[in-house]
Amino acid sequence: MAAAVPDHREVRGRRHRPGLIAALAILAAALAYVGPGAGEAEAAPPPRESPLYGPPYRHGLAVEVGVGLALCQPALLYAGVCGARGGSAPVPGVALRLGGGWRFNQSWHLSGAWIRQGHRPGGAFTGGASDGGMLALRGIVPFAPGQRGAASHVELGFELGLGWAQRVLLRDTAPNRLSSSGAVVRPALILDGWVLADLAIGIELATQLNFHWQHCVDDVCKLAPGPWVASELDRRWVDGFSIAVRATGLVFPRF
Repeated sequence: MAAAVPDHREVRGRRHRPGLIAALAILAAALAYVGPGAGEAEAAPPPRESPLYGPPYRHGLAVEVGVGLALCQPALLYAGVCGARGGSAPVPGVALRLGGGWRFNQSWHLSGAWIRQGHRPGGAFTGGASDGGMLALRGIVPFAPGQRGAASHVELGFELGLGWAQRVLLRDTAPNRLSSSGAVVRPALILDGWVLADLAIGIELATQLNFHWQHCVDDVCKLAPGPWVASELDRRWVDGFSIAVRATGLVFPRF
């Protein structure tokens, strides 16, 4: 009687089965790792929150702050000068700007601001400042465009401000207080660089032209300069020029 021959096929199949299962497990793990990442990358919307990468969106409510140096500038009206005549030379002061406005689009910006010129002219004056409020319209020219049509990184603005201002100058001799008030015209050149999505740092060059119609010496006021405007006193008819570092923040996109 012939002996039975053992069947080794089942044994070989059992030996190969663990290797196949391990290979399938590794493949499944790889797909689980790669699959969601690829799906998320495809489903992620373009980052329009940032003008550096997404489509231009730079518009809405904006807040502006400027701090710099105020200098004396000879007046267009009357005989105001900035030289050291009959006393000390003109002394620079602090220039300030604080305001807010609305950015319509990439080209236009309307704002309202409080402005201060803290310089004093030379001579016997011991101090002086000009405070005012204005409404300003700015035309913007973009430079250095961003990626894929995004908003520009650098902008050059041409601004014209109209408003009201009062200038007060103090002296150590009589008359002790000279002041004037009236219209102010403030043209400015502004260069802004957007360092963040909603924050720009820049430089502002501005001249403040006073067209005042009321003039006072101590407590006596007139609608036109009186005979006391002569020699030393004509220095109060100076305008101001400022060089300031400024910051602009867009608030509206945060809502």
